[in-house]
Amino acid sequence: MELNEQRPEDYIYYYIRQQIIARELYPGNKIVEEQLAAETGISRTPIRAALKRLSYEGLLVSYPMKGSFVAMPTKKDMQDAYECRKLLEAEATRCASYHITDEELKELEDIFDQQKLVHRTHDMHTFLEINEKFHLVIAKASRNSFFQKYIQELTVRCNVFLLFYDKFQVTPLEDSFAIKEHRIIIDALRQRDPEKCYNAAVQHNQSTLDQLNKDKL
Repeated sequence: MELNEQRPEDYIYYYIRQQIIARELYPGNKIVEEQLAAETGISRTPIRAALKRLSYEGLLVSYPMKGSFVAMPTKKDMQDAYECRKLLEAEATRCASYHITDEELKELEDIFDQQKLVHRTHDMHTFLEINEKFHLVIAKASRNSFFQKYIQELTVRCNVFLLFYDKFQVTPLEDSFAIKEHRIIIDALRQRDPEKCYNAAVQHNQSTLDQLNKDKL
């Protein structure tokens, strides 16, 4: 989007994210506010708001008197995040098998169709947004507010690893394990089979972690 179509804070937020996706910014690089202001014509106040948002999501780290830097997520960070997410999503998906409505299943199918379309364009921004919606529909269907809260937070955190290490932009749709496993999860939910739902969610998170570890090497 052009700047005049977005709030300045949102523009800077996506501007920096795109530089990370394009590997124009690397882990450890400093974000220079003056340079951002010169490049975009945006004042320091919305720039700082965007940096704060990116720090909250884990893409940046900020230090007093030093500034903001592109995060340097470790293999241990990634392992811990996905182990926690695997446990939460497995149980949330199992619970969702008892409560999910036909309307929510239709919503998942619609999101799944969007994912396939976006994957073909290799638009990672949009794919991550749609992917987050997919997982949050399931968390909501668990009818457990704590699952919703913590799965949302973990999804945002895990996006950091996907942005840095996933080979989404060079992976053809037919080779995407994420798309295939989302199909399995939807089918298990449609069958209202709690064991299949639990196992599908475990497998999906483990596959993601295994692939990220492979891509990171």
